[in-house]
Amino acid sequence: MGKGGDASIASKRTMSADPATTLAKPTKYTWSEVKKHITPEDAWVVYHDKVYDVSNWHEHPGGGVIFTHAGDDMTDIFAAFHAQGSAAMMKRFYIGDLIPESVEHKDERQRAFERGYRDLRAK
Repeated sequence: MGKGGDASIASKRTMSADPATTLAKPTKYTWSEVKKHITPEDAWVVYHDKVYDVSNWHEHPGGGVIFTHAGDDMTDIFAAFHAQGSAAMMKRFYIGDLIPESVEHKDERQRAFERGYRDLRAK
């Protein structure tokens, strides 16, 4: 398994402890940070505003196609090509949350289209 799999969990999943509680908060990433990770050796993807490190995951059942969305949002393409239960397997690649406000390349029209598409798929 590549560094995006189980071996990376300890090193990549850095949680910031909140002194007021015993719960840990996920690391927050900006869109510009995600966009830096675009190669198979350093591949981050976004799914429903969650950031996943799939670097070197050449064992992906669909092959290297996963790297075509490195540094990008794969929410809709994932839904088109995977069974509903497939998302649960992604937990081991989770490294943090996307800061939605940092996504500047999508205007409100695009966001509305995506919401409508996702709502339609959910029915």
